[in-house]
Amino acid sequence: MIIVILNDSSIMHRTIESFLKEFDIKDNEVYSFTNGYEALDFIKINGADIIFSDITMPYMDGFEFAELVFKVVPNLRNSFFAIRGDENRKNFLRMRHKGVHRFLKKPFDIKIFEYFILPEIMKVRFREENSSTYDKKQLVNNI
Repeated sequence: MIIVILNDSSIMHRTIESFLKEFDIKDNEVYSFTNGYEALDFIKINGADIIFSDITMPYMDGFEFAELVFKVVPNLRNSFFAIRGDENRKNFLRMRHKGVHRFLKKPFDIKIFEYFILPEIMKVRFREENSSTYDKKQLVNNI
């Protein structure tokens, strides 16, 4: 599993990472960035299963980041979570227009996180388990 956190707030990074640990996500499955260009380069090379992105950031804002991510990995639309602060409705609609359908409004707690994020984690784990089973079957059939 590859989870990407893009946020310019170290507090938000720590909050999300601590919530993920509650769901047995290992440190080596979470990759944190403060710069959208670096996060995008990482995703181009490694892919991503779940993304948490702030909307208002320096260098590359969440609008541009979402648009570019969906060009690289179009199937992430349901696993891309935009983190909203006090942005106005115009920004919310602009993110929707870029293809973002999932939002977390700050501050959020573990219950909200569990309700929205845990199902996505379970989907990824299910895919991982089934793809490794398939790969093993392919290996056995090829011998």
